[in-house]
Amino acid sequence: MRSLALWSRLYLLVWLAFAEFLVTPFAEVAPFVVDLHVLVGVAVFALALMNYRSLNKSSAPIRLKRISKAAVMMAALAALLGLPLYASARISVAVPFQWGIGILHLIVALAIITQAASTATAYDMWEEKEFR
Repeated sequence: MRSLALWSRLYLLVWLAFAEFLVTPFAEVAPFVVDLHVLVGVAVFALALMNYRSLNKSSAPIRLKRISKAAVMMAALAALLGLPLYASARISVAVPFQWGIGILHLIVALAIITQAASTATAYDMWEEKEFR
């Protein structure tokens, strides 16, 4: 992962977060998809953290660093919200407010995509000196 340029890792985060949405509908058909969703979620968190750390070391604008940090915090929140959903799906634990937790999990996932996309685009433009 380190060999990829920062701009490409920033865009990769968008696509990984999007992949979460692509696999989720198949969870009812193939039980392993729930585990795949968790693995991709872990990758989203790890990549968001890696991107944040790389941005922090750069001379990129502070706003990009703040947005990137927000993406890391949202990925952590998505993981926390996902824990009871995973328990419900894999070990048949009754989860109170499961529907609400699922909606919040979805909202946070959408926010991760939007934050990651704005960070990637802004960093790409900043790196190419397309704005001041």
